[in-house]
Amino acid sequence: MQTFPKTKDDFLDLVDQAIYEVDEIMMCAADEGDPEDSQYSAVLPLFEQLRHQLRTLHAAVTEGRHAFGDGSELAFMPLVRKWRDHIPFHDILETLGLAHKTGF
Repeated sequence: MQTFPKTKDDFLDLVDQAIYEVDEIMMCAADEGDPEDSQYSAVLPLFEQLRHQLRTLHAAVTEGRHAFGDGSELAFMPLVRKWRDHIPFHDILETLGLAHKTGF
């Protein structure tokens, strides 16, 4: 598991890391030309949704509109649970979800 964030900046660093990971997977999917090798392209909509939700989260935290420690779940956590085996960086997302839910 990832190191638990202790500050808002640590949290944002993890969000940035998750966005980077999504972007990397989306580039791999875009490069896949062979339908026989569609490991990532088959789940491309999942990563598009994750990227959108992560960018929205980043903006909310940066603008001071995000509340930590309210016990609620981040919007992408149901996706993470459902597609965990297809998300190589699920540990980052799970750490974000826990930090959001419990605060720091």
